Amino acid sequence: MKKWIFSTLSKQLICAILFVQLAGCGTLMRGESSEKVYRGVDTDIRITTNAYMWLFSAGILPVFSIISMPFDAVIDTLLLPVDLAISNSPKVYKQPAANYVPVFAVNMTGQPDVDYTIRKKSTGEILTQSRTRIIPQAGSASGKLNKASLMTKENPSVAPESVTISWDAGTRLLQAETTDISDFTESYTPDESLLKAASIIAIFMPCNRVMLVNYEDEYYNYDFIHKQAIQDVFQQLQSLSERSQCSASGQITLMMEGAWK
Repeated sequence: MKKWIFSTLSKQLICAILFVQLAGCGTLMRGESSEKVYRGVDTDIRITTNAYMWLFSAGILPVFSIISMPFDAVIDTLLLPVDLAISNSPKVYKQPAANYVPVFAVNMTGQPDVDYTIRKKSTGEILTQSRTRIIPQAGSASGKLNKASLMTKENPSVAPESVTISWDAGTRLLQAETTDISDFTESYTPDESLLKAASIIAIFMPCNRVMLVNYEDEYYNYDFIHKQAIQDVFQQLQSLSERSQCSASGQITLMMEGAWK
């Protein structure tokens, strides 16, 4: 009798553990979704349709998301009144503490990650230093930049200051033509949308080009690089790189809201 009870309890415990592990993946990551309702299911769909997640998690995370989707749908339905109440509440912009925002450096080169530095152009002051990643992470893994060092909320009429972004040439990006051993450097100037930006995304592309964009979310969304404007620029630069014509890459600019010039 004791053995039967122990066996039954053990099976129930194992089932409970498996349920917790398999169910609610999308719910636990629902903060990544930009949807107002059914954010857990939306997160599951984004993960299962993202080729990067299949490749870099060996399919584990997408498979868990597929299994989890029915459970997330139930949880999202239960949370529907809460989500509706939150989405209908008035939005109040809050300036990030100390004006520091994360910098997410995305490596779209197909080559190893590189270390980069962003400096104030006028003084050479280092604003942030970090490393690129295929899928940037939040927290201490990302760089931090003080927006107040480039523009002030008290005097918006003052033009934002320019920055330079440089990276280590020791780790070459995709098929660089130059044999110069010096670091690569580009200059950019943000627009007034930096004031309300919750983060900054630096996109490292082929032909040793970097694009900076103001982003409205403090967490990186891996769907960001799939925006049409970014994909168009990426395809153009990749084509130039494959034809060894990177010298013409300076004519290509990212035309989208929040892009630094």
